[in-house]
Amino acid sequence: MGLTFITSGLRKMPGVKFTQLPVDNPVGLFFEGMYETGFYWNFIGYFQIVAGIILMTPWLKRLSPLLIFPVTLNIFLVSVSLNMKGTPLITAMMVLANLYLILWHLRSYTPLFKLKGS
Repeated sequence: MGLTFITSGLRKMPGVKFTQLPVDNPVGLFFEGMYETGFYWNFIGYFQIVAGIILMTPWLKRLSPLLIFPVTLNIFLVSVSLNMKGTPLITAMMVLANLYLILWHLRSYTPLFKLKGS
């Protein structure tokens, strides 16, 4: 999953478009609009690269699922809302894999939610 994030992030570097679909296609229009934002498009790319590296870093294995969950959920929602053929299945598996990692490390998150003095 980390490599997927890095690859996708590299597609959002300055001057690189994610897709070559025309703007009369809803998917092409969406990604063209995102690309035209400039800084925000690049920020998403940089974040995905950092998240991908963190995912592959063993000593940050507990942080990475929490960091990338909002990203994977957003990717899934975009793929569903744009009715991308086949992509919702792949992105749903990404969300499920991410949830699995969160549940795997759930015990390590409990100290974050304990009240002082309990």
